[in-house]
Amino acid sequence: MQLPPRSYSTIGLKIVMGLSGLILFLFLVVHMLGNWQVFLPPYYMNTYAYFLKSKPLLLWTIRLFLLLTLVVHVYTAIRLWRINRNARPFPYALILPNQASFESRTMIFSGFVILLFILFHLYHFSFKAPPFEYFKNFLYVFEKTKESIPDVRAMVIAGFQNPWVTFFYVFSLTLLFFHLRHALESFLNSLGFVNSRSLPWEKIIAHAFALVLYGGFVIVPLAIFFKLVH
Repeated sequence: MQLPPRSYSTIGLKIVMGLSGLILFLFLVVHMLGNWQVFLPPYYMNTYAYFLKSKPLLLWTIRLFLLLTLVVHVYTAIRLWRINRNARPFPYALILPNQASFESRTMIFSGFVILLFILFHLYHFSFKAPPFEYFKNFLYVFEKTKESIPDVRAMVIAGFQNPWVTFFYVFSLTLLFFHLRHALESFLNSLGFVNSRSLPWEKIIAHAFALVLYGGFVIVPLAIFFKLVH
């Protein structure tokens, strides 16, 4: 049976959104591992940050690539949302459990909050804009060379000592967990890996990856806020 042009367009958009989401997911894994350095002595996280800053071409290539990937992901998500909305301009009178999950019904909302979270994260740590400009005074001095570099670890600890900042991070990461949980399932479904026989296993794998990533991220602000990291 030949699919109509709209179906081809929808399938293509889903594949593009899935692949761009996979790239962002892999970045999150690397970023999470980098965050875990806060549990080590200051030398490790600050040396890691200094290495990235000392390679501006590599750093900006990665940043621009991730920005482009994020734009593509958001654009395709909005396109798909509009296509689905136009296909059914009136909502269901009754949403049954097998029709749509909570995550699928709130993907646009969670995605929007996550986008705000990314902008705040950049505003908070990368730009060090008011009221976080005092982060610029945090310096780490290497014992051997006496060279001063930004003390990234101290900035992270100071940032998460603010209860409002910690709450927003944890709230956003919780939405990210639900977003990822559904996104990973949808990605496997779009690739044709999901069927009536394998569905439970695919769901377990998707949920496990999302849960590990959520726990790996949320443990940092909570450990700092409850003064388990100094």
